[in-house]
Amino acid sequence: MADATVEVVRIATVGKPAFQLRKGEEGISVFVPSSVEPPLSDAEILDQFRVGSAIVVRVTSQIEEQGLLLLQVDGAENLTDRLRQAHHEIRPGAGMNRDEFKRALKELEP
Repeated sequence: MADATVEVVRIATVGKPAFQLRKGEEGISVFVPSSVEPPLSDAEILDQFRVGSAIVVRVTSQIEEQGLLLLQVDGAENLTDRLRQAHHEIRPGAGMNRDEFKRALKELEP
């Protein structure tokens, strides 16, 4: 993404790591609210997830500083069209192995 201050939203479970890679996952699902018009609100995003879920906000520069990539990837079919369009994934940077990817993600934790 060109603008280093674009907000990126991660949905997390309170009390658990927000940026933990699960077995079999290639990336971490996030949303870029400003990538759709009008931009997604926190309430619109949270309505699609379990009660008690929380939003963790980062900006693109925080992701890129860890050597990570932010790629637009269609969201799951069970999401609204707007959320599917705003869905992105944080992926490992070039040449980054899984352990390095996990360490970089840990740096994004609140």
